[in-house]
Amino acid sequence: MRFPPEPGLAMAPSSPPPQRRGLDASIVLRATLLAVAVLLVLLAVPAMADNGLRPSISHEPAQMRRVELSIGRSTVINLSRDAKEVFVADPKVANAIVRSTRKLFIIGVGDGATSIIALDDAGQQLASIDITVGRDLNVLRQTIKAVAPHAVVDARAVGESILLTGTVGSAVEAQQIADVAGAFVATSSAASGGGKGNVINALTVRAKDQVMLKVTIAEVQRNVLKQLGVDSSGTWNLGRISLDAVTTNAFPVQGTPGNSITSNFGSKNSVTLRALEQAGVARTLAEPTLTAISGETAAFLVGGEVPIPSGYSCSGTGTSTCTPSIEFKKFGVALTFTPVVLSEGRLSLRVATEVSEIDAQNSTRYASFNIPGFKVRRSETTVELPSGGSMVTAGLIQQNSRQAITGLPGLLNLPILGVLFRSRDYKRQETELMIAVSPYIAKPMSAHEITRPDDGFADAMDPQGVFLGRVNRIYGPKASKATRGGAPNRIGFIND
Repeated sequence: MRFPPEPGLAMAPSSPPPQRRGLDASIVLRATLLAVAVLLVLLAVPAMADNGLRPSISHEPAQMRRVELSIGRSTVINLSRDAKEVFVADPKVANAIVRSTRKLFIIGVGDGATSIIALDDAGQQLASIDITVGRDLNVLRQTIKAVAPHAVVDARAVGESILLTGTVGSAVEAQQIADVAGAFVATSSAASGGGKGNVINALTVRAKDQVMLKVTIAEVQRNVLKQLGVDSSGTWNLGRISLDAVTTNAFPVQGTPGNSITSNFGSKNSVTLRALEQAGVARTLAEPTLTAISGETAAFLVGGEVPIPSGYSCSGTGTSTCTPSIEFKKFGVALTFTPVVLSEGRLSLRVATEVSEIDAQNSTRYASFNIPGFKVRRSETTVELPSGGSMVTAGLIQQNSRQAITGLPGLLNLPILGVLFRSRDYKRQETELMIAVSPYIAKPMSAHEITRPDDGFADAMDPQGVFLGRVNRIYGPKASKATRGGAPNRIGFIND
């Protein structure tokens, strides 16, 4: 009995004849060589595609490429076939090193643009490469990011200069970035041996802060004046001796005598007793408030202008006519300041304050004009403060004491009776001045949040003005519409 073969088992074929074996080996060898050739072609095509170069024949057009390099950096260019000659238009911008007939090393030398051309054995152009060389701005971008982490800034090379674009938080931050770029341009220019580049600052500040400055100027003056003396005038006859007693300006400190009592002896003699005691206090308080944009200057003046002659202008005709030239001198409370927002809540202020008033005692006369004098308190400084902080930028404590004794020589030193022959003039003045500044970063507000000085103001009615002498009446510090209409509220009067 015979059984069929099991599945999966093959019967061994009979051995072919010797000629058939040689033929099969030749076919296998040819197929293997063909597969290897196809595989090499498939591997070569992607590599050439990555370089942007295609296999070309001798009549193929030249390859065009654009390459951007930084100074001191290099790149490799692969050619499609063997190159015989390589030309560089400007070796000061880029340099080409022929490593092999199909491989070029391009090195960036200096700022600018140039081109490189490669030719084959037949003089046909293989490739034309446009090279642009500039500074490596990656280091600059990293430095800017470290200096201003919240700023959005881009740096680009424009010839030998650097263009800065983007937005920053403040003007100080923009200046810091520009300074960093300027140092980078100077270093790169010195390293490359080129000329001095510039920084084109096209940065934009997101939102310019507004700064409100409140200045307090407080001054107190105390004056004490005492005068006591005898002013005698006339002729005293002692036998054949005649003595003229005339006292002029017995009070040189004040210049003007006070109260007096005069007694006459005979027709030529008089004795005047002068006595004065005066005490006064003067208080000056000014609180100007001013608002300005960061980096801008704002000025404020409350006072007036006084005409002062500055000279004469005369005509050149036969009868010369001279006309005085007039200038106006400002006086009052003046404030000028320039704020700069350094960072969030930090301010730099340049503040100039001045308080001036007319001083009649220091006036002078020029030709037919009276030129007044001025008392001036001036302060100018630069401070750095947080928003809402206060600082005393100027202060003055001054004490003046003057005393003079005048009289008849010899007689004024007599005990007790010497009072009749001398005058004493005493003056003391004390001044204390303080100037304080308080900056705030101002934010806009709605109209109903603003408090006006005339809120709640109302004129007095006729009966109140006639019978009670009222000038005006006032409701609360900020009256509402209902209050002005007569609703019950805190009601009062102002007595002038």
